[in-house]
Parts: sequence; C-alpha cells; structure tokens
Amino acid sequence: MKKIVGLLVLALSVTACNDGDLVFENLNFDGKEIQKCADKELYFKTNNSELLLIDFSNGTDLDTLSDFNVRRTLNTSNSQIYYRTYDSAINSNAICALLPPANPKVTSEYTSLPGGSIHYTRTMVPVVTETSVNISYAYTINFENITLTNGSSEIKYTTLPYGTYVYRVNRMGFNFTTNFGNCDNVLTGRNLNEIVQLQLPEGFVFPTSNQTQTITLSNTNFLRYVVFGRNIPGDLGFCEFPSQIINEDWLATNGTVQIDSSVQTNANGQVTGYQHTIQIIQARFIKDDNSFVVSNKTIGSFSPEQ
Repeated sequence: MKKIVGLLVLALSVTACNDGDLVFENLNFDGKEIQKCADKELYFKTNNSELLLIDFSNGTDLDTLSDFNVRRTLNTSNSQIYYRTYDSAINSNAICALLPPANPKVTSEYTSLPGGSIHYTRTMVPVVTETSVNISYAYTINFENITLTNGSSEIKYTTLPYGTYVYRVNRMGFNFTTNFGNCDNVLTGRNLNEIVQLQLPEGFVFPTSNQTQTITLSNTNFLRYVVFGRNIPGDLGFCEFPSQIINEDWLATNGTVQIDSSVQTNANGQVTGYQHTIQIIQARFIKDDNSFVVSNKTIGSFSPEQ
C-alpha cells in the first residue's frame, strides 16, 4: 500500500510541473551565444553535445527593416524548432556545412509541433566609447507555448527566452583629421565611408586670428553624421553627397560645437595659414527613437588654404 501511495505522489508531482516548465527534458542553454549560418537562415545555440536550432528558411526569415522595439510573431507551423543531442561536442561546421560531416552523430531529435509561437523584437543600441560609437543591431527571440516531440516523449514550455542575436554592428569613428571642406556654409568632413556635416550659422566667418567660437546646435545649425555601406570614391569632392547605401544617419540639434582658430606661422614668424579645430561638446545625436551623447570629442580641423 505504501508503494502505491508513493507512486501516486510521484505521478502527481510530475504532472503538476506542467505550468510552463519541462515535461520530460530540461533545455539548458542559458548564457550560450546565438549563432547563425552565414548563408542559411538557421539560428542556433550549442551546449557541448546539445543543439537548439530555429529554421527560418521557409520564407519566414527575420525582417531587417521591421520597426524597432515592436514584437513580431512567427508560428511553428512554418518556422521549425529543433532540439538535438549528439554523441560528442557539436560545432557550427556540422550544422552549417552543405554536406554535414559523418561525426558527430545525432543521438536524438525533437521537432516543434504546430501551434507554438516565436516572438522576435528588433533593437538598436548605441554604445559610446572613448574612441568611437558602436551601433549594434539585434534580434531578441523568445518562444511561447512550444511543444517539441521525438514521437514518444515531449518537451513543453509556456515561455522560454531564447536570447539575443547581434546581426550587425556599425562604427562611427568621429575622426576626420584635416579632411574638411566648406561647401556653401556647410562644413563637411569625410573619412573612408563616413561624412560629418555642420550647418554653420548664417553669416559665420572663419577668423584670421587666434580665437574660440561656439555654435549652439539647433534645427537650423545642426550636425549630421552619415555612415555609408562602402568607402566613398576618392575623386568625390566635399560638396558632393555619395549615392550609396546609407547604414547610419544621425542628427544632432542640441549641444554645442566649439571651433578653436589659430594662426599658423613659419620659423620667420610669417603667416602660412589658419587652422580651425572642431570640437563636439555635449551633442545629442538622434535617430528614430534612439539617441546617444558625445560629451567632449575633437573630430578634426579645417584649414582653408590646404
């Protein structure tokens, strides 16, 4: 009788756990990085000999143009989730190769059933460092009401965070040295695949003496920063805007730009030119609903005679 009661208690404890947690298996990929096959819409995590993979290749790939911070939903009828175990440690070569290697071998496989949901949210996060601003684009992926089966047993989750996959990082260097030109009162700097443009105040004049001028950024006196998808042609002047893919386009309408002007002389004290050093102070750059602040950064200098 005691054995029967014990078995009943054990059965009740197993079924009572089905409130969003495991049924027969426990998926533990916490802290593991999401990876992606270079030429396939396969997103996966590995944990030694275990694999948890989402297949978005059936026409349901993640939208790189979807609105930021808006949750999108795909269903497991089209986007399959796989949980596999192998007889030894697994790596990306065995997952992404056109012809998978003979080893390691799959020892078990669970496949998602229709009726579950895969939620993803596209995010953009600017990170300011001492030398640059790095803009990270990512997907945060979560599962809801998923059931994985191998035909004889099931794994069920009401909710399961999958993780975040960073699919692109753009860098804004804010370093233009002396690569500046003045185009119709727009001070323009360029460097490889980047352009910065400062709309100068009406009537602004670069001085011919040592002095400092401060420009308060506004809707009319703004600072624009653009990053292109490839390098700017070398023969393109400062007054031409490249017709190329734009990866980043940020606008600062508050903060200040400080221009320190100095007279350049030779050993005999003769004036050889003028240098105007450009410094950004507490400038807030905005794109969509995202922003970052450049506190104090010298981005280069403008020498009209050069």
